[in-house]
Amino acid sequence: SPNAISLSTGKSISLGGGSISSASSAVPIRLIRLVPVLSWIHSTLWKTVVGKAADVLEHSNKNEDEYMISDNDLLITQAITIPKDMSQLSCGAYMAGIVEGALDGLGFPSRVTSHSAPSPQFPKWTTLLIKFEKACIDREKTFST
Repeated sequence: SPNAISLSTGKSISLGGGSISSASSAVPIRLIRLVPVLSWIHSTLWKTVVGKAADVLEHSNKNEDEYMISDNDLLITQAITIPKDMSQLSCGAYMAGIVEGALDGLGFPSRVTSHSAPSPQFPKWTTLLIKFEKACIDREKTFST
């Protein structure tokens, strides 16, 4: 299927028609709320692509349209050594593209950017900032009332 992502684990993720299905689920699930779709990305999609669930999923305290998914050790960062002259390169941008594509395919248009935020305790900390389009936030508000 042109809307399916085949993974090395033998599973495939279908994004066609705004529903989620995989080789392990018989019936596609249609996610229409922000938190369930983000939980699916944080756990199922992330685990399928990276091998484990992301470390943190959180909502911004400042902006209602922003959520963050953070991970201390993205698989992609283990395979790439960044040259000193390219210190601004973010290997997490690859994962940001996967997340943005999945959200768009599921009917949640957004912009996803990757940000490195290393600390002594978490030297490889990467945060994906997800900023949803206004239509997504407005739709979410209609479900809350």
